Amino acid sequence: MPGEIGRKVLLSIEKCVFGGDGLAHWGERVVFIPGVLPGECVRAVITAEKRDFLRARAEEIVTASPRRVIPVCPYAGHCPGCACMHVDFAGENELKNAQFREFAVRAGFAEDKLVPPLAPEPETGYRNKLVLHVNKAGSDVMIGYVGSDNQTVFPVEKCCLAHPEINEFLAGQLADPGFRHTVHHRMELTYRRTDHGGVFFFRNKLPRGVSWLRENTILGELACPADGFFQVNTNGANALLRRMEEELRDFQPETILDLYCGAGLFSAAAAHAGVKNILGAEIAENSVEAARYNLKKLGRPDAEFISGDAAGLIRSMLRRHPDTRTMLVMDPPRGGILPKMQEALVCTPPGTRLVYISCNPATWARDAARLIARGFVPVRAGMLNQFARTGHFEVISVLDKGLCA
Repeated sequence: MPGEIGRKVLLSIEKCVFGGDGLAHWGERVVFIPGVLPGECVRAVITAEKRDFLRARAEEIVTASPRRVIPVCPYAGHCPGCACMHVDFAGENELKNAQFREFAVRAGFAEDKLVPPLAPEPETGYRNKLVLHVNKAGSDVMIGYVGSDNQTVFPVEKCCLAHPEINEFLAGQLADPGFRHTVHHRMELTYRRTDHGGVFFFRNKLPRGVSWLRENTILGELACPADGFFQVNTNGANALLRRMEEELRDFQPETILDLYCGAGLFSAAAAHAGVKNILGAEIAENSVEAARYNLKKLGRPDAEFISGDAAGLIRSMLRRHPDTRTMLVMDPPRGGILPKMQEALVCTPPGTRLVYISCNPATWARDAARLIARGFVPVRAGMLNQFARTGHFEVISVLDKGLCA
């Protein structure tokens, strides 16, 4: 057994890192510890020893931060989802903005290029989508979130982040003795909630013939497949749209490429702004169909969407719309952009504007640094607390293609 596990230590918390853990030093070694805040002094026990760092668990808060609050969630400190339930919302936003600024400066954004953070409310009850998992052994059935070990299931009866209607629907299921007999080991349970249809529920894959959901936004109603991507925080989606509208007014593009377009959220903003040429790409064919439908409803049946490679759309754009003022918008998966996408971006003409939105600041910082090294110029970047009370947040960044690559 490693020598430090079980050792009692007194730690002074220096800061909170991305994901929510506090960082302290014990001697020359870095220690990560959940559930603490900068400036606090805690008595802790070492729980894991790695080559480069230690992990610890707080046993007593000796000196508490003035930002510390009593969590509203009964699962706080146990459920793997929420890392910020013990800090007030203003303090959470300060912590996340500090983390964002570290990522941004590391990527190549000067301090004067960083804009104030956005923090849509409410801080709880905002999620319009919930995915729970089933662990079943005989008559023992657990329904909840996958634990930090990616194997066990932490059972929950409600989630403070979920919309109240989702929690009410879930409570009805759990109160039904027959419901647990209808679920199976490793089954995935998905709950989606909209203003129009209330709560929609399905097990594992979406059944055939299900109608699209209708999501309300500041631009009007948008259709989205029930198993398709839509922002999980509706107020956060509207905050993104407002920022996008600002970027469209600032740059006034003639052509916009909506890469990883989903159901066409940012294309809808471009249509509202009167952008002449709107093109989008998305791997999911049902989302592409929804994007076409949404833009047609907005009076833009000429908007073009393809199901396939977003990098290929850039190359096609260069051939079909040369010498136009072009904006690229992309909100890729958490893994960031692939090398072929980076190469396609680098091949865009000087003056092209890129709006890069990311739910993973670590991969965003990696990608932004690579793009800056190959000719992109940082314009501005900011943090959107799209995922309040968790350890995650969104980045909204703008870069211009420079003269060299």
